[in-house]
Amino acid sequence: MPADRGSEPTTLQSNARIAALYAQGLVDYLRERGEDAAQLGDAVGLSVDGSDYGEASLAAWVALLERSARELDEPALPALAGAGLQPRHLGPLGHVLMSCETLEDAYKHLARYIRLLGQIGQPKLVLRGAVAHLQWHWPYATDPPQSVALFMLAARVRFMRWLTDNNQLQVDARLHGAAPGPVETFQQVFGGEVRFDCTRSELVFPSTVLQQPIAMADAAFRKQAEQRAADLLKDLTGQPPLLRQVKQALLQRMASGAVGLDDVARQLHMSPRTLQRKLRGLETSFHQVLESVRASTALQLVKQGRTPLAEVAFVLGYSDQSTFNSAYKRWHGTSPGRARRAARD
Repeated sequence: MPADRGSEPTTLQSNARIAALYAQGLVDYLRERGEDAAQLGDAVGLSVDGSDYGEASLAAWVALLERSARELDEPALPALAGAGLQPRHLGPLGHVLMSCETLEDAYKHLARYIRLLGQIGQPKLVLRGAVAHLQWHWPYATDPPQSVALFMLAARVRFMRWLTDNNQLQVDARLHGAAPGPVETFQQVFGGEVRFDCTRSELVFPSTVLQQPIAMADAAFRKQAEQRAADLLKDLTGQPPLLRQVKQALLQRMASGAVGLDDVARQLHMSPRTLQRKLRGLETSFHQVLESVRASTALQLVKQGRTPLAEVAFVLGYSDQSTFNSAYKRWHGTSPGRARRAARD
């Protein structure tokens, strides 16, 4: 068996998804190399124009990963792209991880909120004496692509170094499948020994590494970060896909003020009339969804207490604070100023 799969595997179908922000990491890497990411993406049916927010096709993303490595004649590209991810590509999950106390704590939260990155598999941390094994489990009945394993595990090392502020951190890598290129290139990514033709794909390192502290740990921020991630996770698992996509598009566009029906419909590649009709089929409307997103976001930002109220109004797309104050009172029965003072008491 080339790599672990979940206990109840399902076939990788066209509706399998990956978080668009996470997928954008590959696109950004290609652009930084000077490649035409749009052309490569178009060839596999993946939009890479940077406007999408929410989820993209996992199958198309995997195709882009493999096609890029093949056409650019760079066998190590999946690992190099994973190692090139930035914190912004993790979205809300990054905020959760950076508020943890240790790497072990961070990995527990990674497993809990991994769905925020899409349906990309489940990390599993196994401790065997003084050695830790961070395994990657592919959740589909299809053979796990080696390219995806390379990307995912290289990304894990990238964020281990970022979270601990230790760029010299070295781990060993065990990978299924034959080596696609010179092993030395992969050793530069992982820092430690790299072996191919293994039974599963995993990272191996001393268990003491798990106790390394997170450099930017912020206990005060942790509760808000986890609540935000939990809310998003609930949306992903308990709402129709279209409703999730509309909400996520609104969250992205809010600060620019471009939150009209036409704006969101264009981003979702449908006409305003079609979007309204589909929302009515879900027993809601565009205006109701917009109000819901604004209300929940306002509540979080006001209670958090770090963002000035005038800036909160701007983030929500309001041109003046008085209009925001009236909306907040309509949503929550009190003014944002009183709500913030109550949260501090």
